Amino acid sequence: MMIQSPGDIANGEAAASQMRNPTIGFLTESLSSLYQTNIWMGASDAANRLGYSLMCFAGGSLTTSSWNEFEKQRNAVYDFIDKKRLRGIIIAGSLGNFVSAGEFREFYHKFIDIPLVCLGPEIPSVPTVIVDNTYGMRELISHLVEFHQCLRIAFVRGPEGNQEAEKRLNIFHEVLSEHGITPDPDLILSGDFSRDAGEAAVRHLLDNEFQFDAFVGANDDTALGALKAFQERHVRVPDEVLVAGFDDIEESGFSAPPLTTVRQPLCEMGGKAVEVIHDLINGKAVEGKIVVPATLVTRQSCGCFRHQQIDEKFFAAVTGEDILTAQKERLRHEIETTIRHILPKDSTAISTSQINNCIDTFIAELNGIATERFVPELNRITWTVATSGGDVMGIFQTLIILRQFARVLCGSPLPPRVETLFQNMGVAIADSATRAQAFRRLAAERRDTILRSAGEAIASAFDLEGLLSVIACELVRLDIDGCWLSLYENDSDKSTKSQSLRCVLALHEGQRISTMPPQAVFSAPRPLPDEIGIESQECRSLLLEPLFFRKQQIGIILFDIRRCRDGETYEILQRHISSALKGALLMKKVREQATALEIANQQLRKLRDAEHAYLKAIKHELELGREIQMSFLPRTIPDVKGWEIVIAFQPAREVSGDFYDIFTLPDNKIAMVICDVSGKDVSAALFMSLIRTLIRAFAEQALSGASEPLDAVGLTNKYLINHHSGGNGRFMYATLFMAVLDPATGDVSYVNAGHNPAAIITNNGDIKEWNGTTGPAVGIIPEAIFGKKRCTLAPGDLIYLYTDGITEARGPDGTLFSKERLTKLLSTPAPNAQELIGRISRNVGEHNAGNPPSDDITMVVARRGLV
Repeated sequence: MMIQSPGDIANGEAAASQMRNPTIGFLTESLSSLYQTNIWMGASDAANRLGYSLMCFAGGSLTTSSWNEFEKQRNAVYDFIDKKRLRGIIIAGSLGNFVSAGEFREFYHKFIDIPLVCLGPEIPSVPTVIVDNTYGMRELISHLVEFHQCLRIAFVRGPEGNQEAEKRLNIFHEVLSEHGITPDPDLILSGDFSRDAGEAAVRHLLDNEFQFDAFVGANDDTALGALKAFQERHVRVPDEVLVAGFDDIEESGFSAPPLTTVRQPLCEMGGKAVEVIHDLINGKAVEGKIVVPATLVTRQSCGCFRHQQIDEKFFAAVTGEDILTAQKERLRHEIETTIRHILPKDSTAISTSQINNCIDTFIAELNGIATERFVPELNRITWTVATSGGDVMGIFQTLIILRQFARVLCGSPLPPRVETLFQNMGVAIADSATRAQAFRRLAAERRDTILRSAGEAIASAFDLEGLLSVIACELVRLDIDGCWLSLYENDSDKSTKSQSLRCVLALHEGQRISTMPPQAVFSAPRPLPDEIGIESQECRSLLLEPLFFRKQQIGIILFDIRRCRDGETYEILQRHISSALKGALLMKKVREQATALEIANQQLRKLRDAEHAYLKAIKHELELGREIQMSFLPRTIPDVKGWEIVIAFQPAREVSGDFYDIFTLPDNKIAMVICDVSGKDVSAALFMSLIRTLIRAFAEQALSGASEPLDAVGLTNKYLINHHSGGNGRFMYATLFMAVLDPATGDVSYVNAGHNPAAIITNNGDIKEWNGTTGPAVGIIPEAIFGKKRCTLAPGDLIYLYTDGITEARGPDGTLFSKERLTKLLSTPAPNAQELIGRISRNVGEHNAGNPPSDDITMVVARRGLV
């Protein structure tokens, strides 16, 4: 059936020529696997080649997913599809994996009035690019039955209702029936195209002791998950069971063992979909169904070698006077065809002249004219195939062709020197394949290292502006030179369509745009405000990802795809950035509330003058509260032989948000805690009391529970999040520094939860180090990670802990005492800890000019004796 493009764009070619940068939309659920990434890259390359930009909307499976309970949140991206700005749309059929055909039809019919192409499964009235599942799956099952004599084959299906998954299952039934085999219902298991489904299926089969001699996954991810599960259960593949998949993603050729599968030409599928869109835009009629052939690829997981056998008379069919010349030309044709087949589509990495030179060198070496020249030439071609993303193991097919030619030229059996040549050729190819696999693995490890580093850096930024700066820097490190990050203006429960967004980060050519236009506010379906132009003369590839945390929509991020073409990198970044933004926005809300509370405190001070009698009664209650609060502080400081431990505590008001605690653990180590709770009112004092109780309780019980006392920080954070996080509409948090001192060795292990860094100072006044943060403040981020670090105090060394009431003490003119002044005081040698604390207290008091401190002041010093 032929399908014509919509009438309103019948003259699409003329319209396209008037547009500066015509764009095609590409809709996929995500880019977290090589399957989607390869199709996306194939579409992107084809679009750019035909003069279009491609904009990918990674918006998740429609409505729901068995992989992720929050998958529906990704669907918000589809609200940003602007048909007026797109010349056509390509829809991945996998979007409808978990919905009915009717629900999927309702979704894609919104775009039926512009050129529309579906990437399988076949849907009515829309051109569909599909893989010949019938032929590929039929070849696979027939191969297992006929060649390997398999009678009991386990099959893990795809999602129920998915057309491609149902078709593969039906073919499985048909082929077995044609061979007189009745499929066993116990060996047909449910799945969802995920690796988890493959692992679960293997566990089910083995735990229930079902007998089977082959395992087939509806796709490669399912089969690779099964390979992993078989390995964990010590079931040898292919010795005890054969395994096969469907798709031939890149990893399948490098699994252990390499996976037998059906090759779907993924890049070609994406490219073909763009070509169909191009024809529709130009008013051409296209077929309703465009079939891309799938081919069986046999590898070691089914007990086969992958290479085809060449007819013994492959070159003997040519006769006449020019027999050698004709056979040489046939050799050139077959070798070039084989190499082009294993290279990525449209790759120009290897030229015809390179192939001809290699063949000439091979013939010369067979004739004894030149020696030891062919193997290096073959090695160069093999490595080029590997580094350009080709199927390097396919080079072995050329050896079969070359051996047949050598038999014609040199006779059979081959002379020893020629046999040696072929042995060297095999070693060279195997070596290149090994190095290519190592190269891919190292490249993946480097990428993973950079991604982990980026994730840690992003997660460590707690204020919004600092986070945006970190994101910009880390994206450039990952070869991402352009992006636009926009946040919803509010976090209400309104639908995405009715919410406005503001672009808060623009990265262009690796440089952050420092100033954003004040009117840079927009709403769906625009992905960016009109004031921020991203059009360019050259075609480009763009990727739109959602930013959300669980059920809360946060914003969107638009990537400019150039150097980094790895889909999984963008998916991982999307998760890192979403989580970090959630924390930063929550911190922003906390600070806004702290500001509001400070304003309220100022108003309270004004009311104090007018309501003196009433406030006098309140003061009495506050003084009582202060007495109660002070009772929570340690009555005595542990007397540790060879150590001097001194504290200073001065609350700014009747009650304090600061506290310290020093106590002896059951193993005779000393725990030291200093903490600063947000706010300075009664609620801060109560929150302080709660945290002090939690820290001491968890720390003292830690040793008996075979954990570390420092784990008390993480446990306290978890308790606060679970029981006190905004329950009354107010968010409270606290920074704290907890150290565990071993008096015998001077070893100090510590956690710095967003607190001021502690100073390690020598007897001569040299500051050895500042112990910076190892995690966020407690009470803010769920599942926060609090790193633990160590240092050692040598004889005469001391550790100095303090709250920000020291550095942020304000003089009469509003100037801060500052960390610089504190550092200078710490750098002046003191005969003992008491002298050091006294010196700092005097200087802070002089800076305040005798006025009461504006914030609580707390200091703790532990000094190791010289002997």
